[in-house]
Amino acid sequence: MAILAAAAPVLGAIGGVVSAGGAVLGGIAQGNAASYQAQVAQNNAQIAQQNATYAEQAGAAKQQQAGLQSAEQVGAVKTALAANNVDVNSGSALDAQTGEREKGAMSQETIANNAALQAYGYRSQATGFEAQAGFDQATAAEAPIGAAIGATGSLFSNASSLGFKWTNGGFGNPSSSTASSGNTIAGALPIPGS
Repeated sequence: MAILAAAAPVLGAIGGVVSAGGAVLGGIAQGNAASYQAQVAQNNAQIAQQNATYAEQAGAAKQQQAGLQSAEQVGAVKTALAANNVDVNSGSALDAQTGEREKGAMSQETIANNAALQAYGYRSQATGFEAQAGFDQATAAEAPIGAAIGATGSLFSNASSLGFKWTNGGFGNPSSSTASSGNTIAGALPIPGS
């Protein structure tokens, strides 16, 4: 029975160290997972930025194509009017050409606006991903520190518990005769040779 009583504090100390080590390893694993998530968010931000650039480029190409189609329509109207011996530089013939030009300009502006909105959406996504990456990087940096602090607290808590068990578990309880002799400290073993 005395052997079990003597082994209990040692086993408790080992358990405390294992628990603290597990907490530290858990913090490191949490930090690694957060680092991975931060990299995923950075990659997503980069993809969103690329998509914004592609949207702008595609919009510019569509806008140019719409401008060419508009010029073609204006030319077709002018040619048709001229084929019917209508003065293309005055009156309703000129108004018809102006209307085609305005319609083409409106189409180009709509395409440009849609491309800008799409690019803005992608850039907003990129900003969100970058914010998430920053949060994940902070978590990755702080997780091991938090785990180490928690493990240290656990070790101190376990140590104070073991000290209480040691002094009150029968190992350091002085008998009434040695306590009065003045050669021992309360709660400690007698001083050898006294």
